[in-house]
Amino acid sequence: MATMTYREAAHAVRRSVRTIKRWRHSGMPMTWDLRQGQKVRVVDEDVLFAWLRDRLDAWPSHQYKLRRLQAAAAPTAPDG
Repeated sequence: MATMTYREAAHAVRRSVRTIKRWRHSGMPMTWDLRQGQKVRVVDEDVLFAWLRDRLDAWPSHQYKLRRLQAAAAPTAPDG
């Protein structure tokens, strides 16, 4: 499994580094890793994307957008 730093994680999910830090403070599990002699916080890729999906599922604007897209893609009944 791949691990990502704050910056790599933010780039992967198109969010800011501050958002990733906020998610960590909200409970997203992160660990420490040794990279180039420095200890850095890292998050597992699977954990990051699962956390993002949970945030999107709880976001009303995202839910509205999904319902609108589903309605547009639904086949319509033929007239007559």
